[in-house]
Amino acid sequence: MKKKMIISVLATLVTVSTVFGAAYASGVIKINVNGKQVSTDVAPRMVNNRVMVPISFISKALGANVAWNEKTQTVSIKSIGIPHENVWNDDVSNIGQFTVAGINNTVQVFMAGMDTGSEDLLKKTTTDDMDVELLKQLHFSMGPTMLASQIMDIKQIKNGQKTEYQVRVAIQTWLEETTIDYWDLTLVLAPYIKEGNTTSTGGKMEYIVKKREVVKSVPIDALRVFPGYTLDFKK
Repeated sequence: MKKKMIISVLATLVTVSTVFGAAYASGVIKINVNGKQVSTDVAPRMVNNRVMVPISFISKALGANVAWNEKTQTVSIKSIGIPHENVWNDDVSNIGQFTVAGINNTVQVFMAGMDTGSEDLLKKTTTDDMDVELLKQLHFSMGPTMLASQIMDIKQIKNGQKTEYQVRVAIQTWLEETTIDYWDLTLVLAPYIKEGNTTSTGGKMEYIVKKREVVKSVPIDALRVFPGYTLDFKK
């Protein structure tokens, strides 16, 4: 029978209750993960003025896998979703909510067009000089492969009087192996066209993609698409 290992980590991995002083005085330390109080099989404790918590329980609560290697005496923690990443560390607090929502809408529709090869969706979300026929050929002919996509970061680029937005997108994909693919998309406001007494974007979305660049593709052991659904091709 294997000896049960109890491994602790500093409280930087979790948020200890703001009523810590009173809670600790009464001998109880509370743990909140993403605003929700959780209970652990091993109670957290104070050691040399530091709060120690069970790493396995907290890591799993944050959506990571934890493995113990008896031979090397090593604990391995692996994220099984799209990891958070601060790509450019730019201050973009001046970007309004409507702009962010418009960019997000375009990215989601563009990704759907890329995954299905839909000419209509790609034309709605790209500038006229983008090669839609080439983009259509990049999808997998037997069906969609993008399980999820997420905007990782955004930055503003000044191009003369116009503002462009560079967006780092992470995509969970599966085919022969599970990967997280990273793309940089450059978006601009769609030009308005006057048609009689009306002005419109001519059927395009408010923001459109003018450039797509593949940054990297990272093979991973498993894809956690959402709670209860994980693809693990290594099994």
